[in-house]
Amino acid sequence: MHRYMKRKRFTIFGKLVLAFLVVMAPLLVLGVAISDRGAGIVEKEISGSLRQQVQFYLLSLETEIDRMTNLQREFMNDEDLDSLSLMVQRMSLYEQLSAAKRLQARLRMIKESSVYISSAKAYLPSIHRVVSSEGDIGDLNQTTLDEVKESSLRSAEPIIYEGERLYIREFYPSPYNLNVRNPSFILELEIAVPELYRFLEQLPGYSNGGAALVGDSAVIVSGRHADSFGKIRDKLNQTKSAWLEAGVEGTGASDDGAAQTAAVAYEDGNFLIAHQYSAALNLRLIVYVPENEVMGPLENYRTYLWVALAVAVMVLPLFAYWIYRIIHRPLRKLVGAFRKVEAGMMQVEIRHDSNDEFQYLYEKFNDMVAHLNKLIYEVYEQKIRLQQSELKQLQSQINPHFLYNSFYLIYRMTKAYDIDNATRFTRFLGDYYQYLTRNAKEEVLLADEIRHVQSYIEIQSIRFGDRIMVSLEELPEAMAGLHVPRLILQPIVENAYQHGFGGDTDNCLLRIGFRCERTQEGVAAAVIRIEDNGIGLPPEEMEQWRRTFARDYQDAETTGMLNVHRRLRLKFGDSAGIRLHSAGAGLSVEVVLPLPESDAEDARQTTNTGGN
Repeated sequence: MHRYMKRKRFTIFGKLVLAFLVVMAPLLVLGVAISDRGAGIVEKEISGSLRQQVQFYLLSLETEIDRMTNLQREFMNDEDLDSLSLMVQRMSLYEQLSAAKRLQARLRMIKESSVYISSAKAYLPSIHRVVSSEGDIGDLNQTTLDEVKESSLRSAEPIIYEGERLYIREFYPSPYNLNVRNPSFILELEIAVPELYRFLEQLPGYSNGGAALVGDSAVIVSGRHADSFGKIRDKLNQTKSAWLEAGVEGTGASDDGAAQTAAVAYEDGNFLIAHQYSAALNLRLIVYVPENEVMGPLENYRTYLWVALAVAVMVLPLFAYWIYRIIHRPLRKLVGAFRKVEAGMMQVEIRHDSNDEFQYLYEKFNDMVAHLNKLIYEVYEQKIRLQQSELKQLQSQINPHFLYNSFYLIYRMTKAYDIDNATRFTRFLGDYYQYLTRNAKEEVLLADEIRHVQSYIEIQSIRFGDRIMVSLEELPEAMAGLHVPRLILQPIVENAYQHGFGGDTDNCLLRIGFRCERTQEGVAAAVIRIEDNGIGLPPEEMEQWRRTFARDYQDAETTGMLNVHRRLRLKFGDSAGIRLHSAGAGLSVEVVLPLPESDAEDARQTTNTGGN
């Protein structure tokens, strides 16, 4: 039982709860992993979709701007434009006006060819006129011409920025050195900025997203976060610089024309950004979407998953309590009943109200205990009778043999006229047989048992004289009142006289001492040590005796010591009995008797002060 208790058991209740956790934990971990994996895949797909969207819209814008530029270049070969710019001296005023009107009509056609053109103009320095698709033909002064030339010189981009307005200009001849003289003519297309805003507004696909066209000289931004785009752009530029310094390729910093994605953290929240650079336009198209709007549904799923986890955590105590009620509590009750039976409490009966398997187990347990009680009573009664018969048999064996030797010794002393020793001998012999014959009790005080041993020792001392010396300690007072079975010490002392010293009875010593100790089971016990300096026992025979005492073989030959051991076990339990030890050349026999806790401390103090 102690080994069972030391081996800290893992209860069935704990195993069931652990099994529940073992099943649930992988499912929850798998759910979180699937959610994270799904979030990663969806984010990757969304990033890819944004990149494709940026590529498509930037390509469409490039195509449209390229078409406008090609149309502008083709218009440079217009006959009326050449005439008004190069041969105006040969033309009459009427011809000039007619050519200008035709030129204006064709400029209107160019303007109407694309929604991204808000107006088309032709600057004619030779006649100091500006022909526009909008309104009448106007005058061109040198100041206006210089401003157009200067803004074109400042910008190396295909698209020229002047404040909030965007232009595409072609000079003739081209390439043309504007610093030398005035060009023959200038064709100008003004890009419709509102149409660019509408173009950008349809890009994100999310209500809180936005888009921007970013160049070196201008930024066009649409969306709810347009006011914050400057900081977003700075953050993107910082990221780009860091990427370039680290020499990392393919991270979204390159201007190789491929669409890239990046994640930017900003005080308004995290943004998912897709951007692509156009070398043809010298512009970068940027689409930015709040990450929470893109990943919001996935976050909801993750929230649901955590809710499920919380529900599982809340269900766990309910599950544990349910298991406790239907399994653990009835099982613990059954285990407790088994422990009571193990402790010797045989009057145990348990009941179970539910009509289930435990009711069957409880009924069978009660039947088993009742049957055990019956068997124990029968075996116990039989064992007592057997021990009594063995004791009587030993007494019948001892008495005649010892009596014959005693009569013979009295004969020798009377023949030698040794009256004093004969008197002492007959008194001790009378006390000895009085104890055997007149005491019908099965149990006596330990003090009476010691006096009986003293009578036996006195008889043997007269017989052997000084050849066998005996040392008998004083019996501690706390042990004197202990009730013990009769004849538990005299057979062991007799065994020492008969077998302990062999045939050599010179310089022999027999010691009898007392001490108090705690057994391996933690029981306080009185130990009576009977020790001789005789021939002892061979190791094989010593081990055989120890096995016999430990297992109490019922079929073993009954001897005095085995009879004493069995009767002590029957009286006091497994903590009592006989122990054998080698004592130098001799043998030490210890008789262990359990003590009440109230007497244990007194006995220990007495043995410590008295010594042995």
